[in-house]
Amino acid sequence: MVLKLNELSEAQGRYTNIPFCVFQLDEMDDRSVLHYELGFYEKSGESCYRGTLTFALRYDFIHRVLMLHVLRANHLPVEEKGRTVDPYVKMYLLPERRNHCKTRICKKTLDPDFNEMFSFDVPFNSLSTRMLQFTVYDFDRFTRHGLIGNVIMRDLFDKSDLYTWTEYTMQIVGSQEKNDFGDLLLYLLYSPNEQKLFVTVAKAYNLRPMDITGASDPYVKVEQVYRGKRVKLRKSTCKRANLNPVYHETLEYDLPLSQVAETNFLIQVMDWDRIGKDDLLGCCVLGKDSPTVEGRTQWENCFLSLAHTDVNGHKRKPIGQWHSILSEVPEQFRNIPKAKK
Repeated sequence: MVLKLNELSEAQGRYTNIPFCVFQLDEMDDRSVLHYELGFYEKSGESCYRGTLTFALRYDFIHRVLMLHVLRANHLPVEEKGRTVDPYVKMYLLPERRNHCKTRICKKTLDPDFNEMFSFDVPFNSLSTRMLQFTVYDFDRFTRHGLIGNVIMRDLFDKSDLYTWTEYTMQIVGSQEKNDFGDLLLYLLYSPNEQKLFVTVAKAYNLRPMDITGASDPYVKVEQVYRGKRVKLRKSTCKRANLNPVYHETLEYDLPLSQVAETNFLIQVMDWDRIGKDDLLGCCVLGKDSPTVEGRTQWENCFLSLAHTDVNGHKRKPIGQWHSILSEVPEQFRNIPKAKK
């Protein structure tokens, strides 16, 4: 729903007569603000500054909306000489991620002037548990949109009383690694009595947009590989138009203890396509042959926990781990043949 600011507020000056959108925030998911405060994406020693973002905030007490004016970005990076950047910004009021707002795309500029107004429908007394996330992208019509970086604004009450318009300029934080394809949270639990492994696909964060609309339709394929051959393949549901999907889906696999040492799991995050072939958004591998420390460590910890018997008879807890998604499937896991039955 697109409205005019002067239909909702008595604000004066440049903050009037600017088109903006109102987003209802009725449903909260299970992710806490603490999760974002800890910030798995803010990995110490790996972040760098990638320009600045300027915006303004005010709370409209009459209509119970947090009003957001995205003004401009400056000094955005360009990865290659002679290449241009087509930036746009997505905004979330964390921890809610189901609703977001997005600026228009500014063509061929490192200093985009957005000058767009948005509004989140949220009670004032709940703002103490919320924080704003701005994600800056480089639009690409034909491939993945490039992630430039993020701005996280915490402690909304401490920054301003929100009774009047207050302008902020904050640094955009990105990864020093150019190939940042997002993160995936997985849980593993092994049942020695049943000889089964339970893989829970929990959620993904900051996936690359693949569609011209700036979205993707992600689902997760979990492939059990034993001695270089595919034993079983299962899939999660597909989450439409979502770069931060929440699944909380558990997939079950038969896995005798005698086969653990020679078993790996290939996890692929895919973008569903109605017409053509589904695209790979990224992947990770669990097992001793994983190319990442996270993939090997989670696998080892899952089976190390078998040695610790709970004297009270309580069930072991699943082993959780965030994985930085790889851009390509490792060579040894490509074109895996099916195992003969």
